[in-house]
Order: sequence, then C-alpha cells, then structure tokens
Amino acid sequence: MRITGGEFCGRNLAVPKSDAIRPTQDRVRESVFAMLAPEIADADFLDLFAGSGSVGLEALSRGAKRATFIEASPRHIKSLKTNLETILKETLSSRSEVFVADAYRWIARYAGYGFDIVFADPPYALKELEQLPDLVFAKNLLAPDGLFVLEHGKTQNFSNHPHFLEHRSYGSVNFSFFG
Repeated sequence: MRITGGEFCGRNLAVPKSDAIRPTQDRVRESVFAMLAPEIADADFLDLFAGSGSVGLEALSRGAKRATFIEASPRHIKSLKTNLETILKETLSSRSEVFVADAYRWIARYAGYGFDIVFADPPYALKELEQLPDLVFAKNLLAPDGLFVLEHGKTQNFSNHPHFLEHRSYGSVNFSFFG
C-alpha cells in the first residue's frame, strides 16, 4: 500500500497483517481523491475508522491542512502512528491528531469545529453503519459546505438520505457522498 498522489506520492505505508482491516485500495483511493481534488486544499480532514491512516495521509499529501484520525484498535493505531511519524516527520504535531477511540463514542462526545471533509470507512458488516450519516449531521461534524464520504458495501443504499449527493461504485467498494 502506498500514497497515490501529492507531496508524499509513492511513499509506502505500514499496514497490520489482520483480517480485521480492509484498507481502501490504492486505485480506489486515487479515484476518490481525484473527485475530492477541488475540496482538499487547506481542508480540515477527519478520518473515521482510520485503520493504517492511508486515507488521512492521502489527504495531507494532496494539500489538506490538517487530519484528525479516529481508530479504536491498538494494533491499527501502532501502524497509523508509524506511518505518521515516517511520512510527516517534523510537521507531525501541527498537521495531525490521533484519537484512540470508538468512532461512534468519539462522535457522540465531539463538541469542536466542523471539518471540511469527513471520511468514514467502517467495517461493512457494522450494524450501526446505516445510522452513521444521521450521526455525522446531528453532531455538526461538517463545516458549512463540508462533504461527508462514506465507504460501504454494495448492500447499503443511502440515496433517500436528505443530505445524499451521489453514489460511486468501484467493484465491491461503494462510496456515498453527502453534503
């Protein structure tokens, strides 16, 4: 796995060997970030269910001002922190923040500013996945004109959600965009 564009393009990422993690594939991440290109410059980016941090690091590489990473697994946090330290080096503390927390609990307690882009890649079988868009909007995680990107399996359909903008499919990987 590697960063596909921007300042850190081509840099390899550490990914834990685990069946519990399903990193967003390079080519899929590249396609999604091509769509996000106009929004990414100087963005405050939130990476929910961050895993190895590949999505948030891709955002930083492509010009996001700052990325906040939320991940519950200590094993995945280790890879995420290794990736941040290796790639960001001296700008680590000013460009990133990591929370070891369950994403749903973190959202429930969050009372800060809105993010320009919120990206969530939860386990596809997560029973609470269907409620995630409602929770993001109820807790005002998005800045005005912000964008929420939800990666999900093919069985979920969010087209009737009041904030739904569009759906993109890349094989078995699906993205719903909300704003």
